[in-house]
Amino acid sequence: MTSGTSAAAAPHRSIDPMMTPTPYAGPAPHSTTRFRRPRAVRFLATYLEMTVSMFVGMGLFGLLWDAVWPALTSRPDTMAVVMAFDMTLGMALWMWVRRHPTRHILQMSATMVLPFLVLLFPYWLGLLSGDTLMTWGHVGMFALMAAYLAWRPHTPGTGSPTPRNARPRRPRPAFAAAVLLTGGAAVAVLGGLLHPHDEPPNSHAAVFTEYAHSTNWVWIHDLQFLSAAVVVTGFLLLAQALRRADAPAALVRLGETAAAATIALIAANMAVDGVALKRAVDAWVDAPPSEQAGRFAAAEAIRWVEWGLNSFFTMLLGVTVILFAVALLRTPLPGPIVRAAGAAGILAGAGLLVSGLGVGAHGFEPTVLPLVATTLYAVMAIGITRLDRPTRSTASARPADTGSAPDTPVATQTW
Repeated sequence: MTSGTSAAAAPHRSIDPMMTPTPYAGPAPHSTTRFRRPRAVRFLATYLEMTVSMFVGMGLFGLLWDAVWPALTSRPDTMAVVMAFDMTLGMALWMWVRRHPTRHILQMSATMVLPFLVLLFPYWLGLLSGDTLMTWGHVGMFALMAAYLAWRPHTPGTGSPTPRNARPRRPRPAFAAAVLLTGGAAVAVLGGLLHPHDEPPNSHAAVFTEYAHSTNWVWIHDLQFLSAAVVVTGFLLLAQALRRADAPAALVRLGETAAAATIALIAANMAVDGVALKRAVDAWVDAPPSEQAGRFAAAEAIRWVEWGLNSFFTMLLGVTVILFAVALLRTPLPGPIVRAAGAAGILAGAGLLVSGLGVGAHGFEPTVLPLVATTLYAVMAIGITRLDRPTRSTASARPADTGSAPDTPVATQTW
């Protein structure tokens, strides 16, 4: 039987330091230390990486375009868009190799393309020359890239697995919808740049001759249909985000139906314009003089069918945008950004409606209304990303804090 004093005296027993090594003995291993470069050095290194990858992409993809499509860069606007695309793709591929987060790759890509997209509008209006477009587009690209890297430094990913107890990532359908809606619009702008447009579109003899000499007509219209398919896919994802945000189900269902009808009309329009009209104008140009009048009348009839299809799909696209914009405004606690996106969407849809009515009445007359509608549509697409935040229903479904009373309601999170 032991006494109580023996236990109290136990801590005073001597221990031979030579027999029991301490875990704190010796210097820290070199493998656990990591040198962290100053922020300025990291910024310059990242900026240099981005710049080199951009020029590599421009060189490699530029050679590919010269071999496959030599006439692609014959105009200043198409050259600016293709060059910005090549540089952005080279940078994005290098960031992917370096395992940067996907959102950083998308943000940097948008930052690089933005100056050229902004400067295209004054160029089309005749306010800028081609040399000015190229010069200030590159200046804006490198300046915005430097500003963005200084504001939000990017670092490559570590590639470490996600811990088991890590919080699962919430789905982000609104963000995916915004990427598809803006990406589809960008592809549509590219298709419009590549489409022959030197002659007045309602001067049929001149414009049919221009169309007949186009060697990439079918591929350009395939690209335009692809852009429409991407946009409609974005609307379907937006419908999913609106359902999660408690938008009225009837409005969302009507928007989905209108989007499906829109892509069907666009497919018919591309078939008439991209295939039938091209064959008709080719036959008119190659016909003997005795048959040219009849061939020309057939081409004009197909052109008028294109007027009707283009008019109705443009109006239906406007209705689709308006339905989704109203659904945005009807979500609970929409917040100022979502309200601005909804208002921009309503204005964009109204512009598309007016533009479609004008095509049906007067044909393809030059107007800046589609450019204005596209800009407002882009504002709506960017603003919908706020839908990924918790809504009233998801916030009220969260458990209350342990210190609150059981009957105390959970405060809803505002946007």
